[in-house]
Formats: sequence, structure tokens, C-alpha cells
Amino acid sequence: MKAGPAPLLFDVRRLLVYVEDLERAVAYYRDVLGFEPLGGASGVNFEFATSGAPLVLHRDGRASEVPRGRVGFVPSFQVAVGIHELIETFKERGVRVVHEVFEVSHGWVAFISDLEGNVLQIYQAKGTDG
Repeated sequence: MKAGPAPLLFDVRRLLVYVEDLERAVAYYRDVLGFEPLGGASGVNFEFATSGAPLVLHRDGRASEVPRGRVGFVPSFQVAVGIHELIETFKERGVRVVHEVFEVSHGWVAFISDLEGNVLQIYQAKGTDG
């Protein structure tokens, strides 16, 4: 098979989430959502570990009083098992659940929101404990 031209955009470097209140957002992603902190440029951005490119909170955003919904870029995070239990844990921690767990052809999906209205997808593949 002949290889085609290389894609123009391929390697994901960072997943940027713009926030208005960086300090508050860092505490929320670390303490409530459970992301592993990596560090950042003081007052400018802060990185969290993922299985690939880091999730980076970056100042200069604008908070929204309501979740922005499934508009534009929505980072998706996969869990191996326990999506229902995870969403219940998030509820207990005061996380806004934008859309409860629902089944799709290949797994289960839920949407949550951070304090500034940025939406995150949680996904669990079928073949696990759904």
C-alpha cells in the first residue's frame, strides 16, 4: 500500500481550556475533578497530566454562568470502568452534570461542566462494566 502525504496537523501538543479565574480553576480541576497537576507558568497557565497531551488551563478566558453545551471543542476523557459511579462521585463533589450517562453504540457517555462553563465528556467503552 502506498503511503499518502503526511497530515498537516497530527501531533496533539496540548489541550487548552481557557478560564477567567486561573487559581480557582486549578483548584477545581485538581481537588474536585482529580486531575494530576504538573505545574505551569505562574499566573498564565497550568498543566495537568493525561494519557497523552497535557490538559492546560490558560488565563484570558471568559467564564459563562451556564455550561456552554456541546459547542466547539469538548475534550473527551475515557475511563476503563465505573462511569456511573464516577458521575455519582462528581455529583457528591458538586460538579455540574450537563448530561447524565447515556448509552451510545460503542459505550456510555456523560458530560460535565467546570465552574466556568467549559464542558468535558466522560466516555466508557462497551465490554466493560457499563
